Amino acid sequence: MIEQAHPNTTGERRADRTGYEAKVQFRAGNRRADVKVLDISGLGARISGVFLVHDGDRFFLKIGNLEPIEARVAWVTDFEFGCEFLRPINEVILEALTNRRM
Repeated sequence: MIEQAHPNTTGERRADRTGYEAKVQFRAGNRRADVKVLDISGLGARISGVFLVHDGDRFFLKIGNLEPIEARVAWVTDFEFGCEFLRPINEVILEALTNRRM
């Protein structure tokens, strides 16, 4: 079996991701789209439903009432990509966010 490019464990990540499904706003320059966050940690997220992105691209995510979060594309597949937040989300804020579905 082929190994997943984006596992959900700390074995290959710096932090565990929590399953979290929410529609959020993606903004890169003048491009905007509604996308879906599939899982999230304080350091990054897995996202579905965005147009063409490339490794290293920078963009902003607007999640709930949080200030826009600047992130960098870490990996890309056909319909999903992973990102790393340039400034991690505080653990207390992340817990409140994942306990409250939007």
